[in-house]
Amino acid sequence: MFLINELYIKLIKKYTLRKIKYLFLIIFFLPFLISFIILRPIILIRFGHFDIQRIGCISKGEHYLLHNRKKNSKFTLDFWLTDNCKFNQQLLKVLKRKFIIITKVSIIYKILVLISKYFNFFSAHIIKTYPHSARLDRNKPILKLTKDEIRKGEANLKIFGIPSNAKVVCLTCRDNSYLKKKFPGKNFSYHDYRDSNIDNYIPAIKTLIKKNFYVIRMGKVAKKKINIKNKKFIDYPFHKNKSDFMDLFFAHRCYFWICGNNGLDEVAATFRKPLIDLNMAPVSSLKITHKKTILCLKEHTNYEKKKLSFKNIFNYGLETADKAEKFRRKKVKLQEHTSKQIKDIVLEMLKMMKNSWKIRSKKDLRLKDKFEKMYLDHVKLIDPEFKYKINAVYSLVFLKNNPWFLSK
Repeated sequence: MFLINELYIKLIKKYTLRKIKYLFLIIFFLPFLISFIILRPIILIRFGHFDIQRIGCISKGEHYLLHNRKKNSKFTLDFWLTDNCKFNQQLLKVLKRKFIIITKVSIIYKILVLISKYFNFFSAHIIKTYPHSARLDRNKPILKLTKDEIRKGEANLKIFGIPSNAKVVCLTCRDNSYLKKKFPGKNFSYHDYRDSNIDNYIPAIKTLIKKNFYVIRMGKVAKKKINIKNKKFIDYPFHKNKSDFMDLFFAHRCYFWICGNNGLDEVAATFRKPLIDLNMAPVSSLKITHKKTILCLKEHTNYEKKKLSFKNIFNYGLETADKAEKFRRKKVKLQEHTSKQIKDIVLEMLKMMKNSWKIRSKKDLRLKDKFEKMYLDHVKLIDPEFKYKINAVYSLVFLKNNPWFLSK
């Protein structure tokens, strides 16, 4: 009764319908809450949350397994809860191999989060996850496909007209069609700063095809088809054989992956594929710790049409800006890379992979070191507890052609 009385004082006095709803839910789940308290000396029961309707949550799980699993006590029992929603079924299979997942009951997690704001005692029952971009800085993935699933995926390649020995490059290019289709009643325009124009990727795609790669534009849905008629190009969002399983298999199978600020990029990152982290924003989303990765932000331009250096992005306070409105308030526009720039960075990627990621030029090494130093000088504004090694390389082609970017 003490718990109910305290909740009444702290919730009802500041009356809101939402809080009243949660009060009734708390009363309903009270037996469970009491059982947690009783069992706590014996075993600590904790709850985490996967936003499983967004496929990018896989990297959150991978980060947790890499950096937190060994810290857990042997007297801890963890459950991960999901919302009542549609999601990628293959993603759930992969997550269930390492996590105890209960679907459709995320309300328990939300109640615990609410109660812990008033009673810190319950915060021990909440699994705290890393609030920044996943830091996947070690070689072998923990969340991965099984050998049987890989064999199944290889057999499925012929459905897409891809030979078993073919080298495949996958790319994503974000637009707003996925969120509009999945959540038709919600306004997600604050994500528009992440969008790019798929037509700018066509020269790079054609270059890869000439070099005997099969290229797959990935995604569940897309706004427009790509005007390329070639058996080595697959416009996956419009393919009749796309599936939840192949979403993940192509991320496993690809030679490298061109990111487009899309949730599916996190699957390729989790599987430790070589990446081009292209047309990115904000700075905090860069996959800075990933090995075999080339980074390149969208160009930031102020109201005077002056391009912002890396340092000035921080001076404008945009290093963690995650909504289009934040850029508008600072009168800063994001400019995606031209088709030539994208093609040049793709060719840079091929060269880096051919050279086993060894940088031989002293000038290139100086540019690499200069970016790393500048990033580390500012990283505390992104993550005060940053303690990871920088493994990715900022595009040296871009840095050489745009010396203003690293200017002081």
